Amino acid sequence: MRRPAQQQTLSPRAALLFFNGFRAVLLLVLFSMSLIPGTDGLPLIEGGRHFYFWAGVYALLISGWFLLREGSLGHTLQLTLAIAADIAMMVWLMAMNDGIHGGFGLLLLPYLAAAGLLSTGRYALFYAAIATLMLLGYVGAAHQLDQARSSDLSYGALLAAGCFVTAIATWHLGRMARASEALAAQRGGEIANLNHLNELILQSQRDAVVVLDEAGHLRQFNLQAERYFSRLCRGQPMPELLPLVRRWQQSGYPALSTFVEHNVRGRLLLGRLVPVPVPEGEVRGVVLFMRDMADMAEESKRMKLAALGRLTANIAHEIRNPLAAISHAGDLLAEDDDDPARQRLLRIVRDNTRRINGMVEDVLILGRRDRVKRETIALGPFIEQLLEHFAMSQPEAAGAVLCQLPDCRLLFDRGHLTQILGNLLANAWRHGSRAVGSVRLEGGVAEGALILRVMDDGPGVAEADQAHLFEPFFTTENAGSGLGLYIARELAEANDARLDYIPPDGVFRLIGHLAHD
Repeated sequence: MRRPAQQQTLSPRAALLFFNGFRAVLLLVLFSMSLIPGTDGLPLIEGGRHFYFWAGVYALLISGWFLLREGSLGHTLQLTLAIAADIAMMVWLMAMNDGIHGGFGLLLLPYLAAAGLLSTGRYALFYAAIATLMLLGYVGAAHQLDQARSSDLSYGALLAAGCFVTAIATWHLGRMARASEALAAQRGGEIANLNHLNELILQSQRDAVVVLDEAGHLRQFNLQAERYFSRLCRGQPMPELLPLVRRWQQSGYPALSTFVEHNVRGRLLLGRLVPVPVPEGEVRGVVLFMRDMADMAEESKRMKLAALGRLTANIAHEIRNPLAAISHAGDLLAEDDDDPARQRLLRIVRDNTRRINGMVEDVLILGRRDRVKRETIALGPFIEQLLEHFAMSQPEAAGAVLCQLPDCRLLFDRGHLTQILGNLLANAWRHGSRAVGSVRLEGGVAEGALILRVMDDGPGVAEADQAHLFEPFFTTENAGSGLGLYIARELAEANDARLDYIPPDGVFRLIGHLAHD
């Protein structure tokens, strides 16, 4: 499963650099204030050369933090040294500008706030303690030098309390921010995994799935939909499906799924239109599940063939064994019975057992249609061998079949091709005049395919029967099983070939693929 996307957050190094940028900006502001005179004509920041010396020292510290290589100091140690230096510099600046009463002591608070955001709770309190000690130390030194006012201690205590409050408050805010960030990262990972899971489910659907908004613009689709629709692009309208959306809207935005039928580029698509509700109960779009009617027919055909395979296995077990016993018993009775009437009845038994056994063989062949072993077959030698076998089964047909074939090779299962052409030749011989040349086998090549035609001089198939020629168990003869042509077409399709009947001349045409060198 796809890993959750990483949150775009500042690294500890980037956070320290950003904090150092704040120092540089503050120093630039203070330096500018030293150049601007106030209403009394004096600079906004006092100190003169002492201030410029202070600014130079602070600039060196800031440059040092910028130039410090990553990994040379730990994050906590670097932050602690930097905050301690900042506190010392701000107390020094405060001492040059009227002490506690000058207001520059308040500059300690943004530094402690940043430290609280970037550190854990005990370090935030430690930094506040450093600021308190330096403030109280400054006030004590001022008293010793008789430069302090009576209110300096109270002002210093209030400023120290403000430092602690700022450090604690920002530490709590930082902890909440980090918890929110972790929760957002977790939720983001869950959403990313959920989206990936939805995509997997969407792409695994056998139906074409298309998600449209109310305006008919495409929001989502799967690979199967690309087979049916051209140039799919998210956010673009789908003119092929817009009539379905308009029809759904005109029917009053029904909340239940509805059956839809639509023709797209010659494909008849069937499926369902399912509205997509939102929590407020309104509908913001639809999902279309659609399948090609031809694909559904092919799937139904595969299911029927699978069922037929199971049926043939049962036939082989349930019919052939007792049928063999009946045939063998009939043969034994025929050896010991000289009664002509009884012999006639036994012949009927043997003939019908052979007929039923032939039907079982045909059905078993049909059940093995998916076991295709296509190979390259030289047409001339194959037809020559086929006609020899045909003459052995039909001695009177020896030399009666006329052939006119091209010199080529085709790609086909040898056993299947023998079965198909043997069946067509047997039908043509049976329905023709049985004279020399009454059965013809002709061939030609067109557009990379071999076309074989089997024809006879018989009356052809009645027009009423032509539509049922390739249906199973359809026959116009009492002795036929009605499976020959059906099996022949199934075997042809298993080899990506096509077998059909061309009226009115009674021509059976087989179109197969040529073998390429």
